[in-house]
Amino acid sequence: MKILLVIDVQEKYLPYYDADLLPRINARISAAKSENTSVFYVRNIGINGDSDEYSLAKDLLIVSDNIYEKKFPSAFTNASFVKALENLNVTDIEVVGVDGNSCVKHTCIDALKSGYKVTLNRSCTAARNAKIYEKTLEELAELGTTLCQWK
Repeated sequence: MKILLVIDVQEKYLPYYDADLLPRINARISAAKSENTSVFYVRNIGINGDSDEYSLAKDLLIVSDNIYEKKFPSAFTNASFVKALENLNVTDIEVVGVDGNSCVKHTCIDALKSGYKVTLNRSCTAARNAKIYEKTLEELAELGTTLCQWK
């Protein structure tokens, strides 16, 4: 089973990225829903826990109740998230979101280490430092992540 994993698309972070990022992510979520692909959302709540500034983006398309929280970069630090993937027999994870050099990167690496087939959708993922992001993409590809563009 394949899922779409939306990482850290939150009010706090969106001002740092291209204004077209959220519409592209929403379009991919909509397409995933029409393909009967389960959509999971993971949001950072910060080391000290949740606050309003860590809410999901108000215009983010929410199509499921699969919403998980994390205090550390990788989504795989949330045991409930990991268990949900196991319970659904997930084999493939398509990743979108921010930041490509941190939370997206660490989630992809941990997913690969856990035996998942990982695809990073470059059209729906962004990083604050483009120069470092190119190196991150090379590293992820070398580790086995499939890089794709989605229109």
